[in-house]
Amino acid sequence: MSRPRWTTHLLLVGGLAVVECASVEAQSFPVSSALRSESRQFDFWVGGWSVNLRVRQPDMTWSDEHSAHARIYPILSGKAVLELWSEDQVDGIKGYSLRYFDTARDEWILWLNWPGENRSGSSSLSGSFRHGRGEFFASSAGQDGTETTSRYTFSDITPRSLRWDDAFSTDGGETWRHSWIMEFTRTTERVSLPPDGGAAHTYHDGERCDAPEFRRYEFLAGRKDGQVVAGGEGPVTITGYRVLDGCAVLTFAGPGSDPATAWGFSHLTFNTYAQRYELTTLTSQRDTPARIFYSRDASDMVLYESGPGDAPRDRFRIEEDDDGSVLWIHETPVGDEWVPVWGGRVR
Repeated sequence: MSRPRWTTHLLLVGGLAVVECASVEAQSFPVSSALRSESRQFDFWVGGWSVNLRVRQPDMTWSDEHSAHARIYPILSGKAVLELWSEDQVDGIKGYSLRYFDTARDEWILWLNWPGENRSGSSSLSGSFRHGRGEFFASSAGQDGTETTSRYTFSDITPRSLRWDDAFSTDGGETWRHSWIMEFTRTTERVSLPPDGGAAHTYHDGERCDAPEFRRYEFLAGRKDGQVVAGGEGPVTITGYRVLDGCAVLTFAGPGSDPATAWGFSHLTFNTYAQRYELTTLTSQRDTPARIFYSRDASDMVLYESGPGDAPRDRFRIEEDDDGSVLWIHETPVGDEWVPVWGGRVR
């Protein structure tokens, strides 16, 4: 296949200069001109894919055991890509990931949630691309103290196909064992989320996570319009999506309902391991990293930023009023008070 020819067009989105990237094979999507070139390294993945998942067997052979569809969306004016991965059957594997280039760390950050039955929570990896191959790593300690390094790899990348595989090491990377290989074949150049929110790819009937804690934030699904009430002024639209068959809700805040031009993104779930609500946020600003917030217990929807030390950090309040309106407000501690950084009220 010949190399795609790229064209560029300048747009203005939310006060940011935006470059609209398009190949002759793909629809265009907006990309902020402020972003570093590394932020484009996952553009090859945008679109729809059929996936053949191969699983390693006890005798070390491989079996084609799962078929799925992955939809990869450009979001936040090109700063990040959103993955929704799903087998077609209700009880099949479901997955989500958020990927963006962190300018301070000079590497890609990946946040993932692949939930089970009433089991949910985020994990992260980091890494980079080199010579057309992406490698991303994370480390964790088992109950016996053994440290395991995980490695996720993208390779054999072409416009129509690519390979993903995982590997694990317990000896510091001297040896690796593999469990899964995913073979991606492109089905479409561009995918889109429903403009009015609601159920999105990976959602069936909501029964995977049907515990009461997962139902508590379902009021965020759908499109809601309103006004910025702190940290600025003007209209704002917050659009929410049920995903992972009831295990999480994704939201986008911006000038309209298009995630590609949104200012802010969030992933909200009940972290069953920590028994607290967990909020991951990311904005379209070039140098802002993802931030993680947790509620203090399972009964509260005030979420506090996670980080080292005991110093007070920012928090989010998410409140539904009796009239159906929703308040999203980001606050920072100043002395003994909480001062709004940004807020929006929508309905």
